Order: sequence, then structure tokens, then C-alpha cells
Amino acid sequence: MGWTNTFHYKDFTLSFLIDAKVGGKVMSMTEATLDGWGVSERSAAARDAGEVIFEGVSFDPQKFYSTIGATNFNSQYANGLYIYDATNVRLRELSFGYTFRNLFGAGKNLNASLIGRNLFFFYKDAPMDPEVSASTNNGWQGFDMFSLPTSRSFGLNLKLNF
Repeated sequence: MGWTNTFHYKDFTLSFLIDAKVGGKVMSMTEATLDGWGVSERSAAARDAGEVIFEGVSFDPQKFYSTIGATNFNSQYANGLYIYDATNVRLRELSFGYTFRNLFGAGKNLNASLIGRNLFFFYKDAPMDPEVSASTNNGWQGFDMFSLPTSRSFGLNLKLNF
């Protein structure tokens, strides 16, 4: 779902688009692999603490993460520990503009706008962008495997009316 709105005040314009995706699950194979290699922030904190407490039982961090995490993409790992809710709410687009009236003569206006896309999340549970997938194939939707994040972009829009 989405919500867009535009506000006008004198010659200023502010527009935004908030996007939301509710429901679904995503799996982070990146998290599983980093845990298996012992290079994640989570495994470092466990090593510093000297133990991992899982379901009330204390484990050695190295043995725990090398068992539940993936040491390569083909190894078995505890899938359930790396599944996250795909629900997310983001600011998909923000635009702020000004109209220069009669700049090139009567009725000839220039509108200049600064535009930002994919600026930030208001809410997300997953450690990655839930909309990023490992492939364009339908079989890999909802899987993160060292995927690049969604691009954030900034631009300038110029529109001349005459």
C-alpha cells in the first residue's frame, strides 16, 4: 500500500510517497553465512560475553555459530533463526520544489524541485531491505544472499511552462 500527498504554499511545493508492504517472510542467508564464519556483530558479541544462551541453555560461541550458521552457501544451517518478517514502511520519495513565476515573460514559469528516492525506513524487522532478492527469478524472492541494498538517489527536476 502507499500514501502520497502534495502540499502547496505560495510558490513552494512539498510532495512525498510512503510505501508499505505488510506480511510475508524473508530469509537472510547473509546473516547465516556471517554467523557461520564468525564475523558477524552477533557472533562477536557472543565471543565477548563468553557464551551464547539459546532457549535457556549456555553454549560455546564458536561451536554454536559454526553449527547453526552456514560456512558456505551449500552447507546446512538453522534456517528458522534467519527468517524475518518482511513488513516494512519506507519513505519512497520526497520532493521539495519552488516555482519561479513569469521568469521568462508573462505566463512562462520555471519549476525547480529536489527529489530523493528510497531515503529511509520508518519500520522494518529484517536486517536487510525485504524487497531485495537474490535473483530476478521468482524462485529466489525473499532470499538475501549478499545482495546490494536498494539504491538511494537524489535528483534535480526542472520544468519550464510557457
